[in-house]
Amino acid sequence: MAKIRHKIIADFLLLLHILWIVLLVGGTVFTIYNRWYVTYHLIIVSGTLLFNLFLGGCPLTWWEEKYRRKWDPNTDYHENSFAATYARKIFRVNVTPRQATWILILIKITSYYISVLILTKLI
Repeated sequence: MAKIRHKIIADFLLLLHILWIVLLVGGTVFTIYNRWYVTYHLIIVSGTLLFNLFLGGCPLTWWEEKYRRKWDPNTDYHENSFAATYARKIFRVNVTPRQATWILILIKITSYYISVLILTKLI
């Protein structure tokens, strides 16, 4: 019974992580057409960047991996990288954790930059 609870928690954390990514990436596009959302989006992007900068990664990744391993000790979580793990599982693309990190940093900084440009009315 405890193992099933760990799987449910891990799946919930995965869903929460995916929703956060959609909010982060989709929010960038949303801000272009809905200027009122820019401040909220900057808070989301800033929080994400600060987590990465000061914690070295995303707590959702760590928590999901922890519960996945409790459910199945043989879980193959690619070097503690959410992006590398799911790029391989879903898209069958082998991305190293380092490559995934740099791609995500580029996406987050671009998102932040676009939001700042919109906020300062340069776009």
